[in-house]
Amino acid sequence: MIKAIRGMRDILPSSAGAWNYVEQTARELFRVYNYQEIRTPLLEETQLFARGVGEETDIVTKEMYTFEDRDGGSLSLRPEATASVMRAYVEHRLDQQPGVEKLYSIGPMFRRERPQKGRYRQFFQINIEAIGSESPAIDAEVIEIAMELFCRLGLEGLGLLLNSVGCRECRPKYIELLRRELKKAAPRMCADCQRRAETNPLRVLDCKVEADQPIIDGLPSILDHLCSACQSHFKAVRSYLEQRGIDYHIRPRLVRGLDYYMRTTFEVVHGGLGAQNSLLGGGRYDGLTESLGSKVPAP
Repeated sequence: MIKAIRGMRDILPSSAGAWNYVEQTARELFRVYNYQEIRTPLLEETQLFARGVGEETDIVTKEMYTFEDRDGGSLSLRPEATASVMRAYVEHRLDQQPGVEKLYSIGPMFRRERPQKGRYRQFFQINIEAIGSESPAIDAEVIEIAMELFCRLGLEGLGLLLNSVGCRECRPKYIELLRRELKKAAPRMCADCQRRAETNPLRVLDCKVEADQPIIDGLPSILDHLCSACQSHFKAVRSYLEQRGIDYHIRPRLVRGLDYYMRTTFEVVHGGLGAQNSLLGGGRYDGLTESLGSKVPAP
């Protein structure tokens, strides 16, 4: 008997109704905030993700489904939505339209991770982008939409984690400091941390190996090394959230696994999910538009 590929699954009629309800609830909410749908291809040139997501990220080095096309080009199944949306934004010159471009997408993504509870090699993602504004109010709006979506779906007991990962001015200096500290600490850490200490030091902060936690706790905090502009931006984001009555917890170790994030990063977690407790994550990604040939800021 031929069965579904390992790490992938069928959505049976008994479950399809719940999927449709979540998607419909999201679409209705996005309309309230004036977000419009965009649909991008499942396949993209591999270089899009290497340049946009980061050549040294785990996604690009270990997890993408990549193959050579008949004409010799390299293609990959999309491992996440943002790079494809920004490619379409740049290619079709949506930056020529006035105002902030607000987009959402819903669809499958693909990563060849080790299958485990709650994680699949084909997974479905709801994604929103607000492109064309440096205002911290936009960061707060995106977070507000995320929390409102979970509220409409009836989820309780959620926690919002918040951090800033700096910008092109202050983050490289922090990364160099982190790399120097890791030269002393990495030999006592797990194999992944030893590799990331050289290739992607920020990702060391996201390590889940229990034995490494005391070492990571002793590393410098990025919040102590933000430039004045990033400090002001982060303060304003927090102020907007407080005005909206949205509770949050600052987590200096909260980083994203993709190179394009700058300044705001956030994650929504639920205490009842165990170690894999993240429901949603995001942040500002001004760095991605530059890598694709544009300088338009986007959270």
